[in-house]
Amino acid sequence: MAENGLYDVLRMGLSSLRAQSRAIETVGRNMANVNNPTYARQRVIFGDVSPTGSASVGVDVIEVQQVRDVLLDRQLVREKSGAAALEAETAAYERGEAAMGETISSVSDPSLAATTGSNSLTNAMAGFFGAARQLSVDPTNSTQKQMFVQTAKTMTERFQFSNDRLAEVQADLTNQVSNDVDKANGLLTTIKELNLMIATQESKTGTKALTLRDQRQARVEDLAQVMNFKTTTLPDAPNQIQITATSASGVDTVILSGGTTLETLAFAGAALRVVSSNTALTLTGGSTKGHLTARDGALQTLRNSLNLLAKQMVTSVNAAYNPSGTGQNFFDPAGTNASSIQLASGLTGLNVRASVAGGAAGDSSVAQAISKLDIRSFSSTSGDAINGTMGESYSAAISLFSYSLSQSRMNHENQTGVLNIVRGQRESTSGVSLDEEAAELMKFQRAYQASARVISVVDQMLDIVVNSLGRG
Repeated sequence: MAENGLYDVLRMGLSSLRAQSRAIETVGRNMANVNNPTYARQRVIFGDVSPTGSASVGVDVIEVQQVRDVLLDRQLVREKSGAAALEAETAAYERGEAAMGETISSVSDPSLAATTGSNSLTNAMAGFFGAARQLSVDPTNSTQKQMFVQTAKTMTERFQFSNDRLAEVQADLTNQVSNDVDKANGLLTTIKELNLMIATQESKTGTKALTLRDQRQARVEDLAQVMNFKTTTLPDAPNQIQITATSASGVDTVILSGGTTLETLAFAGAALRVVSSNTALTLTGGSTKGHLTARDGALQTLRNSLNLLAKQMVTSVNAAYNPSGTGQNFFDPAGTNASSIQLASGLTGLNVRASVAGGAAGDSSVAQAISKLDIRSFSSTSGDAINGTMGESYSAAISLFSYSLSQSRMNHENQTGVLNIVRGQRESTSGVSLDEEAAELMKFQRAYQASARVISVVDQMLDIVVNSLGRG
């Protein structure tokens, strides 16, 4: 009986050595991944190995668990998606600002917005109307005529430049959305493969594939920065996840389920769609949402305003320069938007008129009429293209764009603050603390030493039983 009791103690010591060794290995893994943002801290769960619930015959590691809070993981995914959308939208507006060659003041009150830059459209229009006033003072001065035509040409080029550059930004955003969709499809494929790998490994080993689960969570968070979605675990396969997106009609659409279902996404210029069913998806987050919001929102609104202003400029100046409608126009009447506005064919500084055709010498009625357009107030209710003066119309367009830029920046800053709070909360739950791990390491080291000491003592006792007893 005594020998059997000693052997039981020896087995308990050996099982404790194995358990403490695995715990030390887990602590080492945690410490090695202290700077790995995708890693979730692991901990060992000890349990009694007694098969029948009788007296303990040792300890073993029942499971190695990830320290994760599912709710925090899901919230972090949502916040990352929202932050990515606002970051993309803000960056797009800043590119639009740079494309126009003007610095637009970013203010919370749209009425306080302004532009700076020697090549701004504001300066170009002011230069044109200023040249018209100078010509009205000295209508026969050839230098003033040349200046009048040149400032008009500069203004038309500025309209075209602003419009073309904004169009380029919009085209770039469209291409970026296509790239985003390709990235989303790649991430969905990777997540599906990880689902399969997790299912295979866990069914073979009977233990959780923690590293693969970390990788899958990281890819889910990467996907959240491209588009919004919801994740759930499959009821019949708790180690598998399902990803759904909301359709334009408000219905949850499965785009990935475990390792079997995988839909392909496509972008046709206006909406993100599921290829197999041609279902349009509603975007509320991710860079895709931000790019489309900027492209179809403030950037397009600014282009529309430029088009209306160009149309008003062409029709008003032509009406003043050619009141009968039968003579030479100042601007090409067919170019009534920002991309096509241009001087009438054949108009030069040599033949431009300061008066109506056949007017008396020294008459400057046309130049005066054009110069007064600068302060004329237009009204869309009267059939005009804009409201207010031309300067006010442009200022209103810039103010609205400035407000969008300012709001996007502010919202992004606020969302980043929320994201950092949630990230910090998850870090405190799932992150690795070197101080805590050092304490754990010391605890398991002491337990390992104690188990080794038990084995050593039992070995000495067995030696006495085997080699010393009975000698006489």
